[in-house]
Amino acid sequence: MPALAGLAVPRDLLAQPRPSWRPGLQLYTVRDALGVDVDGTLKIVANTGYREVELAGLPGVTARAMSATLKRHGLEAPSIHASYDRLRRDFDAVLEEARILEATYVVCPSVGAEEWKTADDWKRVCQTLTRIGQVVRSHGLVLAYHNHDFEFVPFGDGATPFHLLMRETDPHDVKLELDVYWVAKAGPDPVQYLEDGRDRILLVHLKDLASDGATVEVGRGVLDFGRIVRTALLAGVKHLFVEQDTSADPLASIGASLQFLEQLPADVRPQSKP
Repeated sequence: MPALAGLAVPRDLLAQPRPSWRPGLQLYTVRDALGVDVDGTLKIVANTGYREVELAGLPGVTARAMSATLKRHGLEAPSIHASYDRLRRDFDAVLEEARILEATYVVCPSVGAEEWKTADDWKRVCQTLTRIGQVVRSHGLVLAYHNHDFEFVPFGDGATPFHLLMRETDPHDVKLELDVYWVAKAGPDPVQYLEDGRDRILLVHLKDLASDGATVEVGRGVLDFGRIVRTALLAGVKHLFVEQDTSADPLASIGASLQFLEQLPADVRPQSKP
């Protein structure tokens, strides 16, 4: 039985029309294959049924070459990841990559532990993210922050980095990409966070949690993806990306994950057709 299946979706959300979504893949999942053959790997991703991808970086090619390959296979890249360091030190290049790839979202995937030790350090990170977000927004793009599990470990005063992020950053300038695996691994219910982050969480990583804590194909772990996807769509999430950090056969894994999602109830399953 899926974990965390007892909480109901609020009635005000259920009363709203449910938007559709196109199946997306975070390309970090197939990073090794991309490193060997970008064109062939993206062809497999598209033939599997994915229509959107999120870049974790450029796999040894230029942004223009990557854009051309994506278009050749009918894939769109609404979101790209750019490290906290690149956002501070190589900002113009990040914006140029986003422009070439026609991405809307620029996501900070994490902040290294060397950048913060205390709650005050983390607040300074939040201030930096807000400043970056203001500039990103001035260019017609959206900055988002992607969580891991450490953001749910409280500081000495009980506040967690995640809650400080929500409180200390401007919601107009810093949105969120919620990784449901890392939320659940830390202990909380990702559905509750999706509800609480309505219109702030715009991107989601669909990653399943095995009973031993590992990442597995969507549908083969303990998370209830029917509830997760339904709540995400009703809460204003724009794009959902399958991700699996490790797999013995990543290209087979992305197929298994999408096959599971396509068997969800009609109101939450992805729409693979253009």
